[in-house]
Amino acid sequence: MALRVIHCGSGQSGARALAGILDHPDLELVGQYVWSQDKVGVDAGVLCGKAPCGVAATNDWDALIALKADCLSYFGRAMPGSIEPVKEMLPFLAGGVNIVNFSAFEYAHPPSAPAEPKAWIEAACREGDSSLFFTGIDPGWATTDLAIAALAAADRVDCVRVLELGWFGSYRSQSLRDVFGFGLPPGELPGMMRDGKLEGLWAPTLRHIADVLGVEIEAWESDFEIDTLDHDIEAGIGLVKAGTAVVIHFELRAMSGGKPIVVVEHVDSIARGAGKGWKAPHAPVDLVHRVEIEGDPTFSLEVAYAPDGSAGGCTVMPVVNAIPAVCAARPGLLGPLDIPRYWGRNVRASARRV
Repeated sequence: MALRVIHCGSGQSGARALAGILDHPDLELVGQYVWSQDKVGVDAGVLCGKAPCGVAATNDWDALIALKADCLSYFGRAMPGSIEPVKEMLPFLAGGVNIVNFSAFEYAHPPSAPAEPKAWIEAACREGDSSLFFTGIDPGWATTDLAIAALAAADRVDCVRVLELGWFGSYRSQSLRDVFGFGLPPGELPGMMRDGKLEGLWAPTLRHIADVLGVEIEAWESDFEIDTLDHDIEAGIGLVKAGTAVVIHFELRAMSGGKPIVVVEHVDSIARGAGKGWKAPHAPVDLVHRVEIEGDPTFSLEVAYAPDGSAGGCTVMPVVNAIPAVCAARPGLLGPLDIPRYWGRNVRASARRV
């Protein structure tokens, strides 16, 4: 019997996840939440570019809670420190609805989650015998599951480095300006580099790797730098003026024994060919996620995305594909080591199912 799923979100990532739910053989969409009034009443299939599926979008949380679904797929907007997504999810947990989410970054590593909201979550999970699980791609699958899997081939580990290297010139989300800092002048810090947001976003997933390695994180270090061009460019986010950031490079380093032990590193660009000789994809593609194991042996794994929207699908499908595993897991706030292994099951139509 298919698991009954409510989905929240119909933006660029939310719509791709919604399509993934509709295509998943083990899932049945029974509800769709939208924030925009002009989307209320629109068929969920239409919202993600598919044929109508018979589920009309609503902005009534209570009506969705009353459906008593097996799982809520939550793609709300959030940044570290935001409590609103947690408050929206609590009634579902208390009502017995499991949740997979793309938004609660700080709760990706349950032992280090903020104490008071974590207590609310755990109480709601106990009341409803339900679970809450965060993932995505980066932070998410590429910075935890993939990196942890790579450690099976390791002997001595000096450092684990997880990287995003890519071109985002056609990406339209204004988060590229507000959060990442494209278009900012030199010396001005973007949103993710202020008020502890960088750690809020990536430290939880790096902590999982440290847990697996059995090492203590003694301190955190970070760097942020940009590269510019001497002429204006037009990108997906609009006009980016000469002398402002068209490439960003940042690191967040978890330190142990006076050296980095786990690092997230990004080199993201909206201008092809710009940059100061920073790392680039090995594959001839626009975007990769890479895991580098430094030690003996030293080796790397690279996930390269085809230029057909594959990156967007890979970003959200770990959330969708985790739904059966989360529904089968124990109650509570869960991390990637707390749920069974999971994988995609939407095979081509000509394959013969057992």
